[in-house]
Amino acid sequence: MNLLSRGMLGLLSAAAMTGTAFGFEFAGLGVGVSPDSLRTLFPESRHEFWQRGSGSIARPEDGDGRFDDWLKTGDGLYIVKLSPNDTRADVTAISVSLDKGSVRRWIFSFERSGTGNKPEQTERRYPGCKRVLDTIVAKYGEPGKFTTRVEDGIQHRSREWTGERGEMILDCGKFVNRASIFAIDLEISPR
Repeated sequence: MNLLSRGMLGLLSAAAMTGTAFGFEFAGLGVGVSPDSLRTLFPESRHEFWQRGSGSIARPEDGDGRFDDWLKTGDGLYIVKLSPNDTRADVTAISVSLDKGSVRRWIFSFERSGTGNKPEQTERRYPGCKRVLDTIVAKYGEPGKFTTRVEDGIQHRSREWTGERGEMILDCGKFVNRASIFAIDLEISPR
């Protein structure tokens, strides 16, 4: 392999690591994946389409075709509540925001079921931020932007990666005056 070929290979590798040449993904889902494939990927999970503006909800088991029609051409939110057997990479729910059938945003939720509103009870419902962050950094490198904000007693620590085909934001949080930092959700938006 000549020096020019090695240089091009290095540039392609760097682009892939930062998400600039290819779309971002997590747990095998994201930019470039069709939401239509989610029923096959997660057969034991609950699938719903919440139509924007009407408040109507359609499910595949309704059998009236609305779910498939809205998924192809609708405006709204396609929500998949993952069953324990379908859960992967700490993701417990997937929301896909659609505009006329085109993906506007993927949101991966990490919250597991549990009871109680005390900080220690809430912290147990989420995976540690470091575990999720390490997975993303291994694939895309360090984030380009880091921001914080406090909302409802939780200090949010958001990390953002950007590329030619989209952006990805990991939102982690910690209760004010507590040490545990947990992963709340991950958002991937195509451009």
